[in-house]
Amino acid sequence: MPFQDIDEVSTSEPRRPPGRAEKVVRKLFVEDWSLKLLSLAITLVIWVVVTGQNQPVTTHVNVQLNFIRPQSLEISNDPPKTIDVMLTGSRSKLDNLSSLDLVATVDISDQRQGERILRLADKAQIVLPHGVKVDGFQPSAIPIRLEPIMEKLIEIEPKLEGKPADGYEVYAVRPSKGAVVVRGVASHVGSLQKAATETIWLVGHKESFTASNVAIDVADPKIDLLEPVVNVDIEIGERRLEKTFSGVPVSAPQGVKVRPGTTTVTVLGTVKNIETLKLSDLRIILDGSLAPRLEVSPAFQGKVTLKSVTPSTFESQK
Repeated sequence: MPFQDIDEVSTSEPRRPPGRAEKVVRKLFVEDWSLKLLSLAITLVIWVVVTGQNQPVTTHVNVQLNFIRPQSLEISNDPPKTIDVMLTGSRSKLDNLSSLDLVATVDISDQRQGERILRLADKAQIVLPHGVKVDGFQPSAIPIRLEPIMEKLIEIEPKLEGKPADGYEVYAVRPSKGAVVVRGVASHVGSLQKAATETIWLVGHKESFTASNVAIDVADPKIDLLEPVVNVDIEIGERRLEKTFSGVPVSAPQGVKVRPGTTTVTVLGTVKNIETLKLSDLRIILDGSLAPRLEVSPAFQGKVTLKSVTPSTFESQK
């Protein structure tokens, strides 16, 4: 057997298993590198996003104005309904603002009658989340004019559209109340003379009817109606003709002589009644103040109406 140097002889020893610490280090730094890099990237992205959301930013929003005015005064001009407001805060808080948050209350209850300039930085109050602040208003100031509030009784004017059926016409229009109380800015109420109703359609009607709960329309937003509806009676009948009679006798109160003793009268009636009406069916009766009233024979009572009397005034004779 040939001689071998002991150094040339290789010995195989069993490999020692890794210890606990070695396993932990290997798991942390060697195994699943791709997953660890992906997790790190996701963490960095989330950190950047969260950090960016918390950084203050500035934005412009449209804010509604709400005025608290004095009890006895009204705003008579037209201040803006909304304004532009510059807000600063975190992006997340600004994005979560709703229309209910974007209301600026302007308290002018301490102001007196007349022209006023309101600086919004002093007067406008907006309730905002913590961390959101107002940096400015555009416009920075607005003009208002305060006037007293007054009430007034205004005549109601029914508004009619269209025509009744052929052969018929409107005899009379009678609202259930002649006037309505309006309330508002003194300069606007003072110049209002009549309050028209919404449209009442007459097309095709042959008989009288009542239009119920008709809205009264006042277009001025500075004026309110205290009773905004009315019933309107529309009297419709056969189309009438006019006929004029001269020499109609005039009857004065007992013991009074008047002049002229006869007059000219124009009456209205249906074709049938007008064609059969005679001068002898008519008479003018004067009351104590010498105001004329038409009297007709029994066959025409309620069928003929007086349109005019010429002359319309009478003098007593001594």
